[in-house]
Amino acid sequence: MSKIMDRQGRLFGKISIIDLLVILVVVVLAVALYMKRNVMEHTSPVTPTTSIVYEVKIPGVRNDILEMYQIGDEVYDTDNNSGSPIGTITDIRTEPYQIGATYTDGTYNYPEVEGRSDVYLTLEGQGLITDGRYYVNRTYEVNVNSYRNIHTKYVVTECVITEILS
Repeated sequence: MSKIMDRQGRLFGKISIIDLLVILVVVVLAVALYMKRNVMEHTSPVTPTTSIVYEVKIPGVRNDILEMYQIGDEVYDTDNNSGSPIGTITDIRTEPYQIGATYTDGTYNYPEVEGRSDVYLTLEGQGLITDGRYYVNRTYEVNVNSYRNIHTKYVVTECVITEILS
């Protein structure tokens, strides 16, 4: 009857238990690395991003500041620490800025404020649409009527998201 382990701690007189454990750990790590690089990449679902277009309103912008908004500029959220832009300006439009209301003769009158305009920026970014919710850059949620602090390379301002166009 042959012994499984001899006096030096070798199995069948050829390999030590410690050497066997080291070989086993190396094999397990190699299999795990292979699975991560080859099998997992091909079987995990990839959710494609889509273009998300939305509009923000910046009320009461001085007319001399209007030229600082340029089509093609990237827009960032001051409160978002990801460092990724929340969109690129694809369109700019303005409307007269009206403030307050006076009631005369049974009607409301909204006077225009001279030298100021409401600016509407159309922004486009890549993201996900999940369960009716819009996420630019997969994490930045875009909600109508939410106020945001945004900036371009020239301007920092507060705005409100007015509409999601796609």
